[in-house]
Amino acid sequence: MCDDEAKEKIQKAISKCGSVQQEDDSSSFLPYGFHYIDNGNYHYVSSIYLSQVKEPFSLIVLDHHPDMQRPMFDILSCGGWIVDVLDNNEFVRDVHVIGADKKLIDEIPDADKAKVRFYDIEDVFGKEPDGSIKVSLPDSSFPIYLSIDKDVIKKDELVTNWDQGEAEAEQVLELVRTLKTESIVACSGLNEGNLRLLGIDICGECAIDQEGVDLGQAIVGNDVFNKKILEILRDG
Repeated sequence: MCDDEAKEKIQKAISKCGSVQQEDDSSSFLPYGFHYIDNGNYHYVSSIYLSQVKEPFSLIVLDHHPDMQRPMFDILSCGGWIVDVLDNNEFVRDVHVIGADKKLIDEIPDADKAKVRFYDIEDVFGKEPDGSIKVSLPDSSFPIYLSIDKDVIKKDELVTNWDQGEAEAEQVLELVRTLKTESIVACSGLNEGNLRLLGIDICGECAIDQEGVDLGQAIVGNDVFNKKILEILRDG
């Protein structure tokens, strides 16, 4: 959980990693690029990054949890950060959540649920005739920010510190690859698409005090996956 004081400290810490000077001499950190956030308890940092996007955008989230619980107090949390974006970010235009548990979705108040489009894994991922993964991206006419919580992935493929979903690791990688490829094609003028990938963040590491798992093996598995995403973004 994150109160206003903690949020300010996080903003200052992030700004040291990459910032841009404003006309009024203030410094604002950049939301663009690729950001590692640690385990899923800190997914609320996504909202802090998104607070620095100053143009209309779409938010695509891969997560086994809808992250739309309204807080009892005025705090930012991993369980409610998407609501915070919807309530406080003037530039968000649409939100798409992929892979969230249906029972948890049903618990969301109807007024909040109506603001988000939810997708089952099967809605987004299929098979091409040659057996390769087919990705059907959510429809949006705005630049995209992608937020990945690795708990959307099956536990026998990757270990996180939360209960996990049914996506395959390769499906998530293929979605990132598709977003990058279509973004490059759109920007090159080779088609009429408007897709532009603003930034990506990823959380879902295992916790260092996590019990019931081979911690060393779990860390290695997460590191390998993180490296694969980095290589897609860097090399294509």
